Amino acid sequence: MADINFESLNKPNLWSYIALAGYDIMTKKVREEGDKVARKERKILEYIIKRAELPSKEINYILGNIQQALLNCGYEVRRVKIKAISLVLVGVSETFGRIPFEVGLYFDPILNVPYIPGSTIKGAIRAGVFDLLSKHQFSEEKVKNECERLFGDNKSAGLIGFTDAYPIEKGEGGYLLYPDVMTPHYKNDTATELEVSPTPIVYLTIAPGTIFQFYLFYKRERGGNEKKRQLIIRNSQYADLAETPAQDLNRLGIVDLGLLYSFYKGVGAKTSIGYSKFEILSYESMR
Repeated sequence: MADINFESLNKPNLWSYIALAGYDIMTKKVREEGDKVARKERKILEYIIKRAELPSKEINYILGNIQQALLNCGYEVRRVKIKAISLVLVGVSETFGRIPFEVGLYFDPILNVPYIPGSTIKGAIRAGVFDLLSKHQFSEEKVKNECERLFGDNKSAGLIGFTDAYPIEKGEGGYLLYPDVMTPHYKNDTATELEVSPTPIVYLTIAPGTIFQFYLFYKRERGGNEKKRQLIIRNSQYADLAETPAQDLNRLGIVDLGLLYSFYKGVGAKTSIGYSKFEILSYESMR
């Protein structure tokens, strides 16, 4: 590992630390120093979890600029605040954390915090809207066309977009990150039950209770007269979006309902076993 005394740094860059520490882990694995690997992984986890801070001033500044930029570009904007009600795992294939722990996490190397990409949010809400429309007994083709109108496809932009979600408040115990562990029993070359060898894998997740903020933005119509696409905006369950968000399911549009449904169902990995679930704290129009 590079000769950097991270313990002496007040505000270490966690991306740099985990990359260098990961190199050290890989070296020990090659040398088959299994006992040292386990101790090193625990040390890395402890260091990162304790040193993960929340630069509130910088994040609020960036979020404020994003909001103003969207408004200046003619978008209508809604600010959304969500709270994790379980451990959150997003970006399992990402570089951050994958080398030492085999499980990655979306992590901003500049702000030094975990985040949820807008593309992940958009994909989850699109899937939620698809499910909700399908339950209305619409044909699969009609549901697909509606989702393409709202969210776009590989040929054209959608009417609705989403920004990245950044943490604005730490989670339980004052932490941004939590450790977790899984114990795979089978490897690719396992032939029989007698060859099963449970091997615990520790990794990083986002702490439950962490609060994130992001923006939903939209234009009421796009395209020319022949290919014009329009949003239906009124306080009705038959609309795309509610004119004024309210705590009444009958006054919310399909995208509003898709947002509520998707975050509670889970946005991220391992949602089927209870991970990556959120509650909506606020959903309001910005002017």
